[in-house]
Amino acid sequence: MFLSSRNNQFKFEFPRKFIPDNVNKKYKPFINKMSGGMISEPIDLWNHGIQSMNIPGPSFTPGEQKDYPGFTRKFRTPDPTQELFNKELTITMKSLSGFINYWMAIDTFDAYYAKSGKEPWVIEGPGVQFMDVEGNLFVTAHLKEMIFTGVSELSLNFSSNTVEFDTFDLTFSYNILEIDVNLN
Repeated sequence: MFLSSRNNQFKFEFPRKFIPDNVNKKYKPFINKMSGGMISEPIDLWNHGIQSMNIPGPSFTPGEQKDYPGFTRKFRTPDPTQELFNKELTITMKSLSGFINYWMAIDTFDAYYAKSGKEPWVIEGPGVQFMDVEGNLFVTAHLKEMIFTGVSELSLNFSSNTVEFDTFDLTFSYNILEIDVNLN
């Protein structure tokens, strides 16, 4: 019998150097004062907030040509497969105490945007790992040459004073999707 895949059988973490040093120094004292003491580094708090992600698949619009006596024929695009991917990545983050990770996202976005055109403005290293039902890693999708492109708005409301599971989105663009399959 074949088992269905589960939506939570993936692992994605930003690389240790994702958050710039100036942002790290700014938020580390606040994180170290948080109750529980389980997280001491900003990148660990950042990765703890990851809730979901959306990786688009490939698609294309076929070219069309009219034949005599007016029939339409469709053809595949001449683009290479790599160019058929949308190359947009959306990561949904859980909003944590005091919206700390939202403000970290704004500062991190600002730091990467300020480096645009300079080195290093491209984020290297993140990959999505997929596991089978037994927890064995079998596919890794490497997202190469990622660019941080946006942080969604933060919705605040005086009429709601309950603790809720709020989220915000981070968007990235990448240039190359490299898939490693290990079926051994």
